[in-house]
Amino acid sequence: ALTVASLAVRVKHGTVCGNPRTAPLRAYVPCAISNTLSSISQYASLKYVSFPVMTVFKSSTIIPVMVMGYLIRGSTYHWTRYVEAAVITAGVAIFSHYSSAAAAAAD
Repeated sequence: ALTVASLAVRVKHGTVCGNPRTAPLRAYVPCAISNTLSSISQYASLKYVSFPVMTVFKSSTIIPVMVMGYLIRGSTYHWTRYVEAAVITAGVAIFSHYSSAAAAAAD
């Protein structure tokens, strides 16, 4: 991740460390390490979660993103966006529940 970040800085700004208008490379290191460790942790934790549960949680990530966008950045969304997020989450949850129930009944 650090290599990709330094290449991106070099391509965009022409140098990694010499331009005073860009952030120093050490500013990218915590982000790169955090991103790498979170990916490793995410894939390791998925071994213990069923596919329907994983699908519901992945589809519902829009809700915390919207809430944090409001809390941190003050972003506002039209009310229909909140309804869309809730309907998508509910739809995936219902589909996952009935799919797993049908699979259990078939066994």
